[in-house]
Amino acid sequence: MSLSPKPPRRVVVGTNKNGNSAIISDSDNPYQFNRGGGSTIYFNEIWTFDNCPVNSKNMNDGADRPLSHSPPQNGAHFRVIESKKEDNKKIDQKEADKFFESMNRTGLSEKMKSDKHWNMHRTRTVDYGVVTKGNRTHVLPDTELIMNQGDIIVQLGHFHSWDNSHGANEMLFIMIGGDDE
Repeated sequence: MSLSPKPPRRVVVGTNKNGNSAIISDSDNPYQFNRGGGSTIYFNEIWTFDNCPVNSKNMNDGADRPLSHSPPQNGAHFRVIESKKEDNKKIDQKEADKFFESMNRTGLSEKMKSDKHWNMHRTRTVDYGVVTKGNRTHVLPDTELIMNQGDIIVQLGHFHSWDNSHGANEMLFIMIGGDDE
């Protein structure tokens, strides 16, 4: 039995060479990545673009690229995060930090050493998140809050982490690149 969750269906629709609306692809999402370090977190990269405004006639697969924790500084990406119940004591911190560095391709992500949670970080982005299954704990350096199914969060470049120790969950994220300088 595979440890990875079944990827969500991803349908891409655009305009074909004849100028007609057309289905470009329709399959289980082919871009699923484990968070590493023994984590049960899986990133499903749905689509990324590098600059805004986006050329909507470009039919290249926006998710066909190496995993990046944050979007391009002038772009955005859409991600579905799926997690099983996680035991934070089983995380290999050294491996998790190494993996974090490997996916910090845009340089917009930053780790914070914290005894509160193994993955305390921030991204210099504006993130819109929606809990679609279960609940997750949003961990801040000095407090935390439970996000339940249907709840929406707007993250503005702050240090945080997500705790999955209470059960399986799923969240959708749209992350928009930015800077705070």
